[in-house]
Amino acid sequence: MDIMSVINFLAEKYYKIAYDTFFYIEDNKKAKKYVSYALNLCPTHVKSLKLKGSIFLLEDKIDLSLEIWKKLYEGGVDDFEVASKIAYCYFQRGEYKNALDFCEKSALKVNLDESEKMYSLYRLKIDLLLSINKVKSALKLFKNALKMLNSQDAYELKNSYSYLNSHFGAVVDIKSIKRAF
Repeated sequence: MDIMSVINFLAEKYYKIAYDTFFYIEDNKKAKKYVSYALNLCPTHVKSLKLKGSIFLLEDKIDLSLEIWKKLYEGGVDDFEVASKIAYCYFQRGEYKNALDFCEKSALKVNLDESEKMYSLYRLKIDLLLSINKVKSALKLFKNALKMLNSQDAYELKNSYSYLNSHFGAVVDIKSIKRAF
């Protein structure tokens, strides 16, 4: 076993401890400590960078989180999670054009059968459109999302945006969604 294999093994071990600490024990401070160990050993360890970006997001350290997600993206990690987190960070910073651009990039990385990803992407994009007063576009996307999502996610989306439905009257027919339960 060469030295790089040992370093990668140790980085992965620290990452797993950090992941468990973050998601199950919910101790951000310890999770950051272990993810730092992993990144000290292997600064390009993708899973550790993603975890560190997620921790910063949870702590509302948007600029630090964006820096990590952009580093991943610029380093060639071009997947749904990276693009959608960049979009979310830009949204939080009020940089709506950049956020919309990365929403589009993340949409290219998701399959229609990945309902959890589709749901979060629709939510973010509708919020973005509403933030820039593109209400008609938001409503159009909302109606399209209701058709594309599974019944549970469509129902959740409808509840999240009930003000759209009430604002526009009976434009969106959601009776069929309610019957699914």
